[in-house]
Amino acid sequence: MKNDALFCIGQKAFVEKDGKVLVLFDPVEGLDFPGGKIQEGEAVDAEAASLIRALKREVMEETGFEVEVFNPFAVWYHEFPKSSRNYGKVVYLVAFKAKYVSGELKLSDEHDGFKWVDKSDYSTVDDGSDYFDVLEKYFGPIDMTPPPIQSPIQKADLK
Repeated sequence: MKNDALFCIGQKAFVEKDGKVLVLFDPVEGLDFPGGKIQEGEAVDAEAASLIRALKREVMEETGFEVEVFNPFAVWYHEFPKSSRNYGKVVYLVAFKAKYVSGELKLSDEHDGFKWVDKSDYSTVDDGSDYFDVLEKYFGPIDMTPPPIQSPIQKADLK
């Protein structure tokens, strides 16, 4: 039997203000969004709100914004490249929709730029990354089609 995989859990906020979403730029990895890995002690047993507080903390640290956090809309897996300070770590990321509440944009030293994008121009930040794929999902239509399920009866009918 194989050993269990070890990985981090991270959260990203897709902060919307005046119909646009804040995109950050990481000097090493490129496209990014406010958020980060959940730190030891932040996840409180049986208290889901503790995870939202962790995300709000990260957004405040990285942007200076206070936000209201809504439901998650995407999950993805990310391995940090060799050039990253987090090389060797694997993170499962959860993307949350968030709404700007207050604050003046002040980037932390983790990012070297930003851009506000909307549905008409978000393709201008396409860097081919999994982060862009999630941004595309944010602006794209939601596919509500359930995956096909074959029951034993359907399989028998095909014979």
